[in-house]
Amino acid sequence: PTITDYQHFFLPVLQRLSNVEYLTLLLVVGLEGIRPNHFIDGFDLEKNIISYMPHLREFHFHIRSILKNPSHVEIKTIRQSFIQYQQQSVDCVIDYFHDNYGQCQIYSLPFIGTRLDFISNRFPLFDTNKTFSMVTKLLLYDDIQPFESSFFERVSRALPHLRTLDVMNGLEQQEKKKTTTNNLEFINLTTLILFDIHLDYAEQLLCRTHLPCLVELAIDNDILLEIMTRDQQQAKDNCSRVETLRTWKPFYHSVDVLENFFPPYSYVKHPDEEKMKNK
Repeated sequence: PTITDYQHFFLPVLQRLSNVEYLTLLLVVGLEGIRPNHFIDGFDLEKNIISYMPHLREFHFHIRSILKNPSHVEIKTIRQSFIQYQQQSVDCVIDYFHDNYGQCQIYSLPFIGTRLDFISNRFPLFDTNKTFSMVTKLLLYDDIQPFESSFFERVSRALPHLRTLDVMNGLEQQEKKKTTTNNLEFINLTTLILFDIHLDYAEQLLCRTHLPCLVELAIDNDILLEIMTRDQQQAKDNCSRVETLRTWKPFYHSVDVLENFFPPYSYVKHPDEEKMKNK
């Protein structure tokens, strides 16, 4: 869950659980509401949680803390805060974006989560230990570097169980001319979200990728129309099984234009369309 007031609401509740022996925390801290003034680290966990639980035997966690206009912190500083965790492996990732936000993700190993959010090119998705191989839901975000074709190829290998992919990146791919083959495949992907993207990512994932299980597509209107105009066979094949099609804005074109790509009745009206209809 997203914690809007970590310090004054969440921690006092947790600190009352003095008899807990097994604890799992999957948290986002600072997304909205009252944000902490620093990234959550090992010192915070020891001082504010572990010290209140004398019977604690196992503690698994994945905590993503978000700061606006953060001071720069070296990753080794966060790692050193976990030196006291001799009985457990822990790792972390820090990322800074051009939109003035920064985030730090700390997680126990083996990784227990099935969801990763706001993952950039700099996140260590592709380690040899297959740390994140059980992830089923992935949100990719980067406003510093584009996601190149090679990045998606590595994602498909690193996350074989991926079912939901959400891409947010407005930067044009730089290596797209080097890739003309359609050998990329996400065999278990059922949901693809392409609202806030450059056209290149729709071309990458709909025109040059095999998505045999895709049943839900959410996409920007203009990009959808551009993909349909190109009438590319791989895109038509990927869209032919879509049961739910959603668009970023109301789709004022006739739904008849969707017939060559999508099954009948797959389009779900945008909420604003219903509002205008009821006026």
